Amino acid sequence: MNAELDTLLEIKSSNVYQGIEVNDTSEMQRKSQIVKDITKLIHTKQLSHEDAAKLLQIDLSHLVRIKRGQFREIEEEVLLKMVNTLSA
Repeated sequence: MNAELDTLLEIKSSNVYQGIEVNDTSEMQRKSQIVKDITKLIHTKQLSHEDAAKLLQIDLSHLVRIKRGQFREIEEEVLLKMVNTLSA
């Protein structure tokens, strides 16, 4: 039974986006890491979502969507600017 489970759980790649049909898997992986950094900075600075959105000068609903993984349409540079703003 363990052999069956091992077969079902075979890991093809550490990039989860390669398992689904995404055009630029490496870009999505990078963006995912950047969003993880954004989330960690917000948590470390003990910012509410509202305060973080004000600091980033974005709408609260945009921040919530980004944190939920809905960042495909957002340029990587924009996400990096968010990290820089939160790091200051």
